[in-house]
Amino acid sequence: METDQSGADGAMPKHRPQPPAARHAREVVGLYGDPDNTWGICAELGLTEPVSVDELTRNLAALCAGRPLLGEPPIVRAVSSDAWDDARADVASVPYADGEPLLRILLDSRGLRLLVGAHHGVVDGLGLVAVAAAALGRPIDSGAGGIGARPARHGFLRSSLGRLVEAVFAPPSRFEPTTLVERRHGDGNDRHEDLSLVRLDPGRRGTAALAHAVLRVFEDWSAGTRPLVVVGASRRSPGDLQPDRQTAFLRVQLRRRSTRDAVRAALAAVSPEPDFPVTSVGGVGPRVTHLLRRRLGATALLSNLGMLDGRGLDYVAMFPAASGPRAVAIGLASTPRATVLSLHTRRADFSSADHAALLEALVEKFSAEPGQSAAQ
Repeated sequence: METDQSGADGAMPKHRPQPPAARHAREVVGLYGDPDNTWGICAELGLTEPVSVDELTRNLAALCAGRPLLGEPPIVRAVSSDAWDDARADVASVPYADGEPLLRILLDSRGLRLLVGAHHGVVDGLGLVAVAAAALGRPIDSGAGGIGARPARHGFLRSSLGRLVEAVFAPPSRFEPTTLVERRHGDGNDRHEDLSLVRLDPGRRGTAALAHAVLRVFEDWSAGTRPLVVVGASRRSPGDLQPDRQTAFLRVQLRRRSTRDAVRAALAAVSPEPDFPVTSVGGVGPRVTHLLRRRLGATALLSNLGMLDGRGLDYVAMFPAASGPRAVAIGLASTPRATVLSLHTRRADFSSADHAALLEALVEKFSAEPGQSAAQ
């Protein structure tokens, strides 16, 4: 049973609208390729020292007071273990309505599991970790190096034209679901999206290992010849963990049967995509991308938070936004105690059985990869 400790009568309190923060968040992603995406990202943190709803609430109020673009302070929702998976899926999938907080926080009933969700126009993956650190009132150290100021090869307009040509004539290949009847007719569960994680022994396999494992699974699930992965990359300096958005995207075209070294070389050689203007062009951008929504996107979206460490931190799991048709969003994060591989898919694309089988296959292929530097 989920409990709401925000009011004596149990009712969700009203939120005063903050249009500037909400408008900014939407316009940051206003020209990206999937207008149906809610742009919900989240990070789950396992803790070895319990925290309270009151403590998180106070710290988050102070954080939001100093950073207006984070919007109104969120309500910290206490959730039982039985309700956790569904509540986590709601954090990622429920649209961000006008006047609602742009941060979403869950705490399990023991105080040992924290979920930080946000609109991706407000923070990126490492920004989520920074929000978590502020909420906990203790630092979390990041070993992620990022790509710094590496420039895009082309400007926004030229790059956008290339993406539109690609969408029309040579769209990326997709994972093929296996349980088509179940997928079409539903599987008896009202949840719209699935988010799952698997805890592995601590290791230092990085983005190249993850991308190679994804490619291996794709080859088993699809006969497509144009696997394309989109990798979220940070522009932060090492150790710079702030509750904001300093992200870039790498679009990496892979070849079937590529070796791990070839995948690593492709990641190293690609230039980041140009930054999108903070605008939706008066709504024209979303309308254009809506017309091509079934042909945009990527084979898989990857987010690696690297090595994270802090007092009382057990594990971290990253759930990127599921964007594009048959979206497969995969997260990776490590602490000295554990490496966690996570998966986010939509029920409209993959049944619960598909989701579980896909995660099992990813774990198998990723676990077979040799250990590497977490920065790779």
